[in-house]
Amino acid sequence: MRSLMVRFKDCEGPGVVEHVLREKGYRVSYHNAYDERLRLHPSAHLNFDLIVLLGGPQTVADDSNDSFFAPYYELVENVLITRGRKLIGICLGSQIVARVLGGKVTVGEKGPEVGFSPVKIKNKSNPVFAGIDSSEIQAFHLHEDVFTIPDGADHLLEGGFYPNQMFSYKDKAFAFQTHIEPTLPMLRVWQDVHKEFIAKGNGDFSNLVEDQKTMESSAKIVFRNILNI
Repeated sequence: MRSLMVRFKDCEGPGVVEHVLREKGYRVSYHNAYDERLRLHPSAHLNFDLIVLLGGPQTVADDSNDSFFAPYYELVENVLITRGRKLIGICLGSQIVARVLGGKVTVGEKGPEVGFSPVKIKNKSNPVFAGIDSSEIQAFHLHEDVFTIPDGADHLLEGGFYPNQMFSYKDKAFAFQTHIEPTLPMLRVWQDVHKEFIAKGNGDFSNLVEDQKTMESSAKIVFRNILNI
């Protein structure tokens, strides 16, 4: 099994996702979308069983960026119509998925959502959450853009600040507005790299180590479940 990680910023990697993939025997490759020298191969959806679109500072809410995102919109479209392929979108990646499926991506009216806060599981019977006993999971937020839930998609995680935090589409695409994938070292880097953006919000970082540990435990379960669906 082969997976492709599409990175839109060098410090926003797959974190726990890669751990679970390697545990499952996946080979992991990377495409750095932020490197202007690179071009995404048009048949990438045929060469990889799983595509993971990660986070980044770019925005799909601005139509002037459409030329940059065009290869990734096409990639999502191709995965959705190709048998045996699956897709995970995280933060920016989730917004790309949402837009392809007809959802709207806009700048959130309440400003940036940053820091730790739990998100509510909307349907405990969904196989994505098999093995999670709680009605919510811990999550980390680092975004300002938000999406609407596309027609035909299942709303899976709900937040208190911005409600639309995760959806799935026909068990092929799984889109996370929130982050559950960061490792502790990743979060420490983000605190520095994104400090100006973080300062715009009212995020809770008071229990960083413990919150990340709790989050990682449930994240591994969720990502394992997605691979097994």
